[in-house]
Amino acid sequence: MDDQEAMHVTLVKYESGLGVPGIMPPQISNSVEISAAPNGGQIVRQTFENNRPGSKQTGELSVDSAATVLNLVTQLTALPVSSERGGPDVFGANTVVLVRQGKQVVWGYNPGAGCTAGPDAETEFTVSSDHKAQFAEIISNIYQAGETAL
Repeated sequence: MDDQEAMHVTLVKYESGLGVPGIMPPQISNSVEISAAPNGGQIVRQTFENNRPGSKQTGELSVDSAATVLNLVTQLTALPVSSERGGPDVFGANTVVLVRQGKQVVWGYNPGAGCTAGPDAETEFTVSSDHKAQFAEIISNIYQAGETAL
């Protein structure tokens, strides 16, 4: 797999609630890191307990699964994203997402990061119910594409 053309997708699933900004981080459930290119890819899934790394699984993505992930990344990058730091979870999926190609960030969604927002923080950024549904479906399908390799 050529790392220059690979898309790297990181998904971090956390328990409902964003913790207490600046005091207590959210409880991380698991993370999935997928590197996908036209000729295949890799996945690493890490579980967490009390925000400490637990078990780790790795696998190789088939060409078809990698193509699915690349297609889903294209769909994901079409969704709106806020430029403000640490806003509320407007997609309501309890998931942090980072998509990059090489060192270049292509798309990112990180609700509740940092000390600038609390659970009751006001935001000007909103998404439609259609965007929420699309986000949930895309994230679910990325997880499913990766699961085939584990």
